[in-house]
Amino acid sequence: MTLLRLETLRARLTAWYVAALAVMILVVGGLIYVLLARALYSRIDEGLQGVMLIAMTSLANDLAEGQDTEDAARSTAAELASPQQRLAIYDTAGRLLAEAGDDDRLAFSLPDVSTIPSGDALLLTVAEASDGDDRHRLAIRRVSIPPSGTVYIVVVGSDLEPTDDELQSLREILAYVVPIALVIAGLGGWVLARQSLSSRWRSAREESARRMSACGCRSPIPVTSSGVWRRPSTSCSAVSKRR
Repeated sequence: MTLLRLETLRARLTAWYVAALAVMILVVGGLIYVLLARALYSRIDEGLQGVMLIAMTSLANDLAEGQDTEDAARSTAAELASPQQRLAIYDTAGRLLAEAGDDDRLAFSLPDVSTIPSGDALLLTVAEASDGDDRHRLAIRRVSIPPSGTVYIVVVGSDLEPTDDELQSLREILAYVVPIALVIAGLGGWVLARQSLSSRWRSAREESARRMSACGCRSPIPVTSSGVWRRPSTSCSAVSKRR
């Protein structure tokens, strides 16, 4: 009966240990994932806004050199052409003046010009027309180029597929690592619980032996085959009474 209680207590300690560790792993893993995803997407936004500022500087330089509105837009688009990003420059009526970018998947349409801010860039995430699972990040801004005050609408787009793939790989890794860690933790918890309880039962056995020796009992201390002390059926007080 004592052995059964010992095994039950050991199982409860192991379950508590695994549950506590599972909560910690999930919290830490989830926090790492959220922080990493936020950092990656923030880096994309910062890159888009950086390209936006470069485009504004290029437009200002081209206009200062005497180019007209459309030539300045085409020159800027040609200078900032990149396979990873797509740049489009519109006039205030929404007419496309120039665009650059080798990836056709980054093609985008201009939203309602009345919703485009003139201060900070408008950041949008849109799904790809040909594949709804792929997404793009857009930075849209209405810019006024001094000193002439020429107004453009500049759109910079970047594909989110590489970043989404990285985060998906991280999710898959966590999905494999967490169960394996819990299994290892369960085995370790079972061993630790066994050692802890065995130590406590060993101390109890020694204490009981000292008490029985003090009262003159000579009955051997029963021990199970697994080394666990089992309370003897005859107590020290009963022996004293018989005496």
